[in-house]
Amino acid sequence: MIGGALGSRRLGRSGTGARGLSWLAAALVLASVSVPAQTYLIDFGGANTTLNGPAPDDPANYWNNLPNATAQTDTGAMSNLVSTINTASTIDLVMVRRFNGVNESGTQASTIYPADATRDSMFGNTGNHSGLTDIYPSFKLTDLDPAAKYTLTFYASRMSASDNRETGYTVVGSSTNFVALDAANNVDNTVSVADVVPDASGAIAIDIGPTENNNNSVKYTYLGVLRIDEVVPQTPLSFVKQPASQSVVQLKPATFTCEVSGSMPHIFQWYENGIVIPDATQPSYTIPAAELWMSGFTYSVTVSNLLYGVTSTNAVLTVLSDNNPPVALKAASYGGTTVQVNYNEPVEYWTACSTDNYRINGGAVAALAELSTDGLTVTLTLPEPLTGAFTVVINNVTDLAGNVIAPNTSLTGDVIPFEDQELLFDFGDGAQTTQIGAAPENDPENHWNNITSVGTSDSGQLLNVVSVHGVPTPVSLVMIRRFSGANNNGTLASTLFPQKATRDSLYGHTELWNEVTDIFPSFKLTGLNPARKYTLTIYASRMGVSDVRECLYTVEGATTNLAVLDASNNIDKTVAVEGITPSAAGEIVISMAPTERNNEAHHFTYLGVLRVSPYTAPLKFMQPVIANGKIKLEWTGEGQLERASSLDGQWTTIEPVPTSPYEEEIVAGASRFYRLKP
Repeated sequence: MIGGALGSRRLGRSGTGARGLSWLAAALVLASVSVPAQTYLIDFGGANTTLNGPAPDDPANYWNNLPNATAQTDTGAMSNLVSTINTASTIDLVMVRRFNGVNESGTQASTIYPADATRDSMFGNTGNHSGLTDIYPSFKLTDLDPAAKYTLTFYASRMSASDNRETGYTVVGSSTNFVALDAANNVDNTVSVADVVPDASGAIAIDIGPTENNNNSVKYTYLGVLRIDEVVPQTPLSFVKQPASQSVVQLKPATFTCEVSGSMPHIFQWYENGIVIPDATQPSYTIPAAELWMSGFTYSVTVSNLLYGVTSTNAVLTVLSDNNPPVALKAASYGGTTVQVNYNEPVEYWTACSTDNYRINGGAVAALAELSTDGLTVTLTLPEPLTGAFTVVINNVTDLAGNVIAPNTSLTGDVIPFEDQELLFDFGDGAQTTQIGAAPENDPENHWNNITSVGTSDSGQLLNVVSVHGVPTPVSLVMIRRFSGANNNGTLASTLFPQKATRDSLYGHTELWNEVTDIFPSFKLTGLNPARKYTLTIYASRMGVSDVRECLYTVEGATTNLAVLDASNNIDKTVAVEGITPSAAGEIVISMAPTERNNEAHHFTYLGVLRVSPYTAPLKFMQPVIANGKIKLEWTGEGQLERASSLDGQWTTIEPVPTSPYEEEIVAGASRFYRLKP
């Protein structure tokens, strides 16, 4: 197949007969043609971030927004730029010399870019502004394709100016280019440097300074928007992996995938029985619930770049009847006011949400039954709170195929009080709050508490935080000393926490930054159980730096503990304070300060994630004691004590279940081994 609009236009010019088509095919196979492949848009001006959405944002394109905290440092970085179609890249923007700040007096009437991009710009200056002089901003684009060429387009606007504020942009790759633009009262003017080849390391540097025409007394320079058009040689595509035929059970999902080689971009379109499937434009296509009547359907995909295209073979879907009833897997109650029942497959809404189909502890009927969006979990709201152990008996619930659950299906569970549940806190930007939702950006299993503007106040409070199960608790987070702001340059590659939690952190610093100094953040958790112990796990990430940004976390409860973590380029490292007891008032205080190893000029400190877990003592034997013809065993943690006559023998549970310490008579000539089983 020859795909893409470019091929169609050339065919129209060369003729519609067989000879014209043959000529076109030969040209496409033999030529390696450079055409625009990817476009990246960067909004310089953190006061108004530009998003993909209706005006004053951009309904057609995705944007990258350079945060103030990154632009106003000599070492900041923004990683993995996304294209205008939201394709992630390896391209990073790395600051070399800082901008001074943000000016918000740009135009809102541009026909080229959205108002949220044009109304603000980052600026530099040679004269004095806010105590800073000789600000010549500079940054570089790294991890570019050394085989590609790039066109860089610059835009800036500063309205209501009566002087000339011409800015020069020096672009350095394998060669050096220069363009200039006057931001004064600019609405739609841009300047571009075309066919820029990166240097040997795959980088392009941009230096900003005033030109000789700039007659402003402070010599302000501006950058509001940078557009990057990548031009790559186009090569033919071929399938590395074709879509495979498969059999699935009725109403279960079926996923078809493919892999291709050849130059980017890869544009996918899936077909069902040869007909286009709307919005099926990814490397894989999933049927959420395959119906019996879909058995025998065929699925294929076309893949094109900007010049070439290929079509896959047909994959056949076979759908098998579902004759198995649903199975209730687990019943749990977090707090006692609700019970969650989990099933092994999606269940039918009306039968699952009928309160008559559930009996709690032999008789009580739930006041309300609600089904989760995935159809796997029913939440029963109880007329009266539960405590301790409970039983749920289920009848008449069916799966989506109409199979009925086994009569009188019984599940047992225990009410888990709030102090036995974990708490998760995301310290970061209000635009990147972590929710329960699809990975990798959000958390599909846990509820989070987001510390955003609360953290930038000396008196901020987040009251009655929720557990990971969404249960409100009496625990609150109360600020003692504020954070300075949010940094958005954390990792997106952590395997521990979702991306929205790791990509941003709240930070402090000792040296002058944004006109404030001596920011030593501190906060406390209140409402904790003073009779319990907790484990606090701390995480932070700041990518794209070459220095040490180590932070000392002082954790104070009934005792004081210390933990140390370097956020620099951190992906998966955490530190934990284990087994800390709150004060008699039920409080734990966490305070932050740079360590002596922190060699960043401002001594930045970071906190991205805090996890609060009930402390469980490790399961461990103490040294056995033999005295008076008995063996005495002591251990920590909660486990079942078992014994055997040999290591290879049959282990038996000691009944009744003993607690530490435990004693037994020694039998002469007999061997006995003990173990603890969780």
